[in-house]
Amino acid sequence: MQRYFQISCHGLILSAFAALALTGRLDSPSILAVSIGLGISIYRTLKGMPPPLAARSAFLLSCGYIFFFVFDSLVLSGSFIPATVHLVLFLQLTKLFQEKTDKDYLYLIVLSFLQLLAAASLTIDISFVATLFLFMVALVSTLMSFDMYRCMRKLALDAGHIAVPLGGMSLWSTIWIIFTGIALFFVIPRIGTGYFSRADTPSLLLSGFTETVRLGEIGEVKLSSAVVMHAKQINGPPFGVLKWRGIALDTFDGHHWSKTNRRRMGVQPSLDSQYWLRPIGKSGDHVRYQILLEPLATTTLFGPHQVLAISGRLQGIEIDGNDSIYMRVQTVRRVQYEVLSEIPSRSPLKAASRPEEKIPPEIAAKYLQLPGDLDPQVPELAREITTKGSSVTEKAALVEGYLKRNYAYTLNLNWTPGQQPLSTFLFKAKAGHCEYFASSMAILLRSVGIPTRLVNGFLMGEYNPVGGDYIIRESDAHSWVEVYTPGRGWMEFDPTPPDPNRRELDLAGQISQYFDAVELFWNSYILIYDYGSQLQLFRGAHDRVQSIQTNVRTKSDEWIKRAQTISDRFSARIRRLVESSPFWSVLEALILAGLGYKHRKRLRITFQVWRLRHGRGRVSDEVVETLFYRATGLAERRHPKRRPAQTWREWIFGLPDPNRRSILKRALDVFEKSKYGRMPVSRAEFTLLEEAIRELKS
Repeated sequence: MQRYFQISCHGLILSAFAALALTGRLDSPSILAVSIGLGISIYRTLKGMPPPLAARSAFLLSCGYIFFFVFDSLVLSGSFIPATVHLVLFLQLTKLFQEKTDKDYLYLIVLSFLQLLAAASLTIDISFVATLFLFMVALVSTLMSFDMYRCMRKLALDAGHIAVPLGGMSLWSTIWIIFTGIALFFVIPRIGTGYFSRADTPSLLLSGFTETVRLGEIGEVKLSSAVVMHAKQINGPPFGVLKWRGIALDTFDGHHWSKTNRRRMGVQPSLDSQYWLRPIGKSGDHVRYQILLEPLATTTLFGPHQVLAISGRLQGIEIDGNDSIYMRVQTVRRVQYEVLSEIPSRSPLKAASRPEEKIPPEIAAKYLQLPGDLDPQVPELAREITTKGSSVTEKAALVEGYLKRNYAYTLNLNWTPGQQPLSTFLFKAKAGHCEYFASSMAILLRSVGIPTRLVNGFLMGEYNPVGGDYIIRESDAHSWVEVYTPGRGWMEFDPTPPDPNRRELDLAGQISQYFDAVELFWNSYILIYDYGSQLQLFRGAHDRVQSIQTNVRTKSDEWIKRAQTISDRFSARIRRLVESSPFWSVLEALILAGLGYKHRKRLRITFQVWRLRHGRGRVSDEVVETLFYRATGLAERRHPKRRPAQTWREWIFGLPDPNRRSILKRALDVFEKSKYGRMPVSRAEFTLLEEAIRELKS
C-alpha cells in the first residue's frame, strides 16, 4: 500500500505539472529541470531507494531559495507571478527528495493543487480538460490510499492485494464526480458572463478588414491556416456555395480600397434582443446560422449576404453606408452570435431587369468613382467585353465569365504590380489572387457606368460532418464584387476562378475534424457559457421535451385509432363467424379432439380393455398397472391409505380385513409379475384383475 500511495502521489504531481507546462506560459528551463527531477524521483520510488535529503537539509535549502526568489523576481523573471511559480516548483521538488512525514505528503498534495489553479488561470485551452481529468483520478486515488496507508501502518496489516481494485475504484469515483460536476455546471443559475470568456486570448491580426485596404492584403491573409470562426446552420435550406460577407469598400485610387463615408450608425435592439437591419423580404431563401468568432483585431461581424437580423451576446452593433456590420466595442474574447440572412436568387433577375430603371444619383456619385490615372486600356476592354449585354445583370455576368475563363488563380505573384497594378494584371501577368480579380471586375463595370463595390470576407470554409459546422480559416479569406442592379439592389458576383492547388482532405484532416468538433463544444458550451447560454439550453430542452410529448401524443392517438379499427374489424368477423352454423360444428369437433387428446392414455387403455374382453390383443403393462391401481383405490376408501415409505405388499398385508387382503394379494401377484418380473400376463390373469375389482366394489 505504501508503494501504491507513493506512485499515486507522483501521478498527482505529474498531472498538475503537465497542466502548468501545457499553458505555454512556463519557461523552458523550468520545464526541463522539473521534468528531470520528477523522473529521478519516480525512478527512486520504483526502486525503493531511500530519500537523499534529510528534513533539516531540505529546510536549509528552502531558506536559501528566498534570496534566489528575490533575484528571480527582479532580474530573471522580472515579475512576481513567474517567480512565485518557480518557488512552488522548487518547494515541491525539495519535498519529493526529503524524508517525508504525513504532513509533508499533505504539503505535496496542496502544492499540486496550487499548480493546477495556476494552470486554470493561465489557459482556457481544451488540453486543460485532459490534465484535469488525470489530476482528479490521481487525487482521488492518492487521498484514498493515503488514508488506508496510515490506518494499515498503525494496524501493521499487509494490503498489497488491494492495489488494483483501489485503482479501479479511484477511476470510477472520479468519473462519477466529473459527471456530477458537469450536471451542476449546466444547472446552477448563472449571473453575468462566463468566467472563462473573460480570459485574455491573443487576437488574430487580420488585415483586409479595416476602413482602408491595400491591394494584396487579402492574399497575405490567405497564407495562414489559423481558424477565424465556426458557423453552424440552425435552419433554412443548405447552400453549396456561400460567402461570409465582411466589409465593403467603395473608393479605389489604383492601389488602395477605402470607404468614402466612415460614419457608422448604431442599431437599437428589439424587445426580443435582436438587432434588425432590414425587414424580411420575399425575393430569396432565409437561413439562420450560429457563428463563433475568434478574437480578431477588427470589430467586423460576418454573415451571408443579405443580413436581416443579428442576435447574441453583443454590446451593441453598428452599420455603415455600405451595409457592413460592426461591433460597437472591440472585444478580446470569443464572440458568439446568430445571424438571419436572406439569400437572393439570381435566376429571376435576368428576366426582370429588362425594363432598366435609372441609377439613383447618390448611388452613381458614390459607386462609379474611378482612379484618376486609370489606364485607358481598361475602359476599352470593358466596352469590348460588355458589348453584347443589354442589362446590368447581363453585363456583369459577361465580365465575370471573361475573367474566369481568361485568367489564372495563384497566390505566388511573380510579377511586380508597378504603378498600374490592375493594368499589369489584366494585360501582362493574367494571373493573381481574388483581390485582383474582384478589383478588376469592379473597375471594368464602373468604366461602363455600372455601380460596384468591393467586398472582403470569407468563403464557405470546410464542412465538418462530425460537429455539423463550417470551419472558416484565414486561408478562406476572399474578395468579390457587389453590383447594383436598378430596382433590385446589390447583387453578388465572384469573378475568381477555383484554386487549382486546393488541398484535398486527407486522413490527418479527417482526424482533425473530431478534435475540432470537441474544441467547438468546449468553446461554445464551456468557455462562454453564461446566463444566456443556460437560458437557451433550458429553452431547447423544454422545446425538445414538448416536441417529444407532442410526437408521443400524436403517435398514441394514431395507435389507438389503428387498434380501434383493428378491434372493430375483428369483432365484426367474430360476430359473423359465431352466427354461422359451421362454426359450432368445428367448435364441437375441436372440444372433442381436445378432450380426447387430454385423456388419450385413459381412452387407449379403455380401448385395450374392451379388446381384451372380446378376446383380441395382448395384455400390456399399462392395462395391468391401471387395473391394479383401480383395485387399490377401491380398498383405500374403507382403510387407511398407503404411506409413501410403504411398499404395496406391506400395505396389503397390513389390511385388517382378511377378505380384501386375500383379493388384493391375488391382484398384487399379477402386478409384480408384470412390473418387476417383466413377464407377460395371460388372459386368465387379466380376468383375475377384473374379478378383484368387481369383488371390491360389492
